Parts: sequence; C-alpha cells; structure tokens
Amino acid sequence: MVEQHHQWKEKEYKGMPGNNKSERKDEDGNKIRPKFLSNHTHYSPTDPDAKISVKPGKARQLNYSGQLAVDDAHHVITGACASTSGSKDSVIFPEIMNQTLENLSLNQMQTEEVLADAGYSSGESLKYCKEKGLNAYIPNFGQYKPEREGFYYNKSENRYECQKPGGNHAVLLFKGTKTDSKGYSKNIYRSSEKDCGKCPLRAECCGKVTKFKKLDDSIYKPLYDEMHEKLSRDPNYTRFFTKRRSSRVEPVLGTLINHHNMKRINSRGMAQANKHVLMAALTYNLKKYLKFITRKVHRNAQIMNLPKGKFWFWQNLFSTISIASI
Repeated sequence: MVEQHHQWKEKEYKGMPGNNKSERKDEDGNKIRPKFLSNHTHYSPTDPDAKISVKPGKARQLNYSGQLAVDDAHHVITGACASTSGSKDSVIFPEIMNQTLENLSLNQMQTEEVLADAGYSSGESLKYCKEKGLNAYIPNFGQYKPEREGFYYNKSENRYECQKPGGNHAVLLFKGTKTDSKGYSKNIYRSSEKDCGKCPLRAECCGKVTKFKKLDDSIYKPLYDEMHEKLSRDPNYTRFFTKRRSSRVEPVLGTLINHHNMKRINSRGMAQANKHVLMAALTYNLKKYLKFITRKVHRNAQIMNLPKGKFWFWQNLFSTISIASI
C-alpha cells in the first residue's frame, strides 16, 4: 500500500517545485524518500477522527476543520460545526446549511441567497440549494468543462456529435451511468469503432490503439451548467459577490483562530471538536450581542445653593489671590 502511494505521488507531483534533486541512498542501495504523511499511510490510534490536512504552505499534521456560516449584514455566526480534515468541504455543506436555516427560522428569518467558495462546489450541494429554493452563488470546481472542444451535445437526443473539421463526424451515444473509483456517478457516451476506426484524426483524438471515442459527464452536469451560466452572465456582479464573501467570512475566521482558541484543540473525538467550535462561535456571538444592546446612561441631577451676588465669584477669586501673596 505504501509503495503504491509513493508511485501515485511521483506521478501526480511530477514537475512540481520542491526538493526532488536529492539522490540519497541507504546502505542497501535503495533510494531514501522524504517522509510523507498522508491519510493513506498514517492514522492516529488515540484519536481516529483526527485526519491529516493537506494545504500548500502548511505543515501536514492531525487536524479538525471548522465550518462556519456568517450573516451578511452584521457578521453574526448563524451556523457552526466541526468536520474531519480529510473530507471535502462540499460533503459538510448540507449539514451546515440545515443548521443555518433552522437557527434563522427560529427567529422568523428567511434565507434567500447563499455565497460559498469553490471548495463547497458539488452536485449534491447544488441539488440541495435547488430543492430548498436558495439562490446560490458557488463557483464550479476547477475540473469542470462547460463544453467539449470539437463536440456538440444534442440535448434532445442525449448524445454527443463530432464536429471536428476533417473527421468522420461520429455520434457518441449514451451507454449508461457508471460509478468511478472515487465514487462519482457519471454518464458514459461512446462512439462505434466503425465511425472512428478509419478516421484521419483517430490518433490525436482517440489514441493510437483505441478505435472509439469515449466521453463522460457528471450526472449533475445540468446543475453545473446552470451555475456556470449564472456566474458568467454578469462578471462584475459575480466579482462583487466574491469580494463580499471574503470580506464577511474571512475576518470572522481570523477572529476565532487568533482570539477564541481555534488554533488548537485539547480534546479528542469529533463530538469534543464540535463542542469546541460551538463554544468559540457562541463566545463570538455574545460579543456581537453586547454591541447591539443600547447602553442607557443614568444621570443624577442635584440642586446646589449658590451665594447671591453678581460679582461674587471674581471677588472671592481676587481675595484668595491677595491672601496667597501675603
């Protein structure tokens, strides 16, 4: 398992900057690899819920992730929970949204729009927002392709049609839905060997050995296309929403990390981590609540009897000065 993971690492990290010029070998002549921590190779026997987080520029260590939902108007935390660092943010999206909708409904408030970063983009998240009637602005993940170069998708026939100049104009029919190794369900489209076998573009399109073309799309591609169209409709409006999300959520996260002990947790287990996040969010909201309370200043007015006389103050002042000079 470890050897398989190192082979995957060499393939995926090929060409990336780093210390890959070292040719150190042990006494048996085997190459000395740098220590590599991953959830595939390491786990904590005392705290199995803690997972190794992988982020550029940060050390790999056992962590928990905190998920927050913040009100747009006053930066009030409307939902908070903990999740494992090894899972994607999109997996926890329905949970944090259910908590937010429930908390706001208890105060007779409705949620109309949702802003999130690309880490929460998934077919399940977009389906959830559509079922709940939420106007979501979630950028699609990096591997999303709005269209396939050289192929046209015929929506009525549910098939792809080749439109490459010089090709045989093959038709890729729908062959069914399959689940890949990562657990994603995809629709498979494939052409026949009769159409692509003798095509002059076969080598660069299908490969030197393969005699047919195969394309796959996520079963949630219509939802991704709808989100892509919404975000591309008005780039300035989309950019405004992106900056607004960063200006609302990031300061709250920074406050919790630097001033509410969210850098480190001194307990074990998901339940304790969730409690830690909730207590930090509760403390933050209490401070916000104190700012909303109107401070009433109590004043005590008293009546003082002052000596009568028009020039009493000046006479008393000059007499005091004259006595002091003696």
